Amino acid sequence: MKTVRVKQMKQLLMMLVLMILTGCKPSTGFYTYDDNYSEENYEYNEEVEVEEEANFLPVFESSPTVYRVRRGNTARLECAVDNLGPMILSWRRLINNSSAYIATGSIVMVRDKRFSVLTSTTSSMLLITLMTPKDTGEYVCEVSSTPPVHIKHWLKMKAPPSVAILGKPSSGQFTIQSGEELGLVCRGEGEPAPVLAWRREGQPLPDGESSVAADQIIYSSVGRGHAGTYTCTGDNGAGRVATDSVQVTVKYAPVISVDHSYIHHHNNISLELVCSVEAFPLASVQWSRTMEQEKINMDRARVGLRGQGKHVLILDNPMKSDLGSYQCTANNTEGRVGATISVSESVQVPTGREGVDEEATTTEDTILAAGKTVDTASDTPAVKHIDGGDHKLLKHILHKMNKFERVNSDMVKAMKESNRYLYQILRNQNILLERNSTNILL
Repeated sequence: MKTVRVKQMKQLLMMLVLMILTGCKPSTGFYTYDDNYSEENYEYNEEVEVEEEANFLPVFESSPTVYRVRRGNTARLECAVDNLGPMILSWRRLINNSSAYIATGSIVMVRDKRFSVLTSTTSSMLLITLMTPKDTGEYVCEVSSTPPVHIKHWLKMKAPPSVAILGKPSSGQFTIQSGEELGLVCRGEGEPAPVLAWRREGQPLPDGESSVAADQIIYSSVGRGHAGTYTCTGDNGAGRVATDSVQVTVKYAPVISVDHSYIHHHNNISLELVCSVEAFPLASVQWSRTMEQEKINMDRARVGLRGQGKHVLILDNPMKSDLGSYQCTANNTEGRVGATISVSESVQVPTGREGVDEEATTTEDTILAAGKTVDTASDTPAVKHIDGGDHKLLKHILHKMNKFERVNSDMVKAMKESNRYLYQILRNQNILLERNSTNILL
């Protein structure tokens, strides 16, 4: 209704002007009008006028967008407007604090033939073929309204991810002392920005997680359980996952666990004293008797290394003189740790022979080893003790072996007797068959 009213008022004003002009006589080719015309003859509604103009403001149907395009492909930046009317759309590019027009309407204003526009009555699309890194940046779609309105798009080039562990040594290895703080920081690049995560190769992270999504991991106080190879991964969906790894080694004082075991041979028994050592750097290990006047008889003792850090002292045909305490001492740059294993008499120990005969080894054990740990140079418990089995276990095994041999011998004897019995039955059966066949013939 307001619009109709405005139009009617305009028509009345035009008719009034024409009547005034036609009612005046011509003078030297000009028309005159009454200067005393009063504005009270009509009503001017200012609010209606403003609302009428507001109906022509354009409304963007497109939204500010980040366009990501692979190198060499075509970028398509869209700009759609509702209620465009007689106005036109222009494209300009923002460079630093200035801007440069690329196209106005359907006219391209740059010489680069890779740039073109597709226009319609309500939209404009800016095309950039053979995308290169120099084409990335901010692009503005602008409407020629008063004042001008615009939206901004961002053009970026897709890039595969890359990751790097900050502060990584050229050797690819971090060495840290036990109790210190460990911090690993990873930086990722790519378009879009990659999602970063940490994992430890071949084992879970120290907190038990298989991986953690973060750009950094921090452990306030590390121990030997924090050692390993840590890998940072970066993925942005570009088809491959970027990785970077670093090996973390923790320097710590030796940690010892002790044990013992028996080895039964055909004509003797050997006692093995085992000292398992974990340390970094590697520790040197020595065996000794705890009493200064006692020495290890190396004529019947052997020292060996089995696997990683498993040190063994073997006593062949142990005798009464071998009873006592034996000490395993491990030493490296981080500390010195020792542990003792006590060897004591159990039932009967030979005193005058170099070994024990076969009968003795099958009926009784000679000595018993029991572990006792001593920490000599470390503030933290660094020795684990594993109790040895009772010597009666060996006697039980030997008894079972002898019993099995007797049972086996009895079974063989019984089978022989059974075979002889079967042989007699078969022989008698054959004789009977021969007799029956002879009677039938007669």
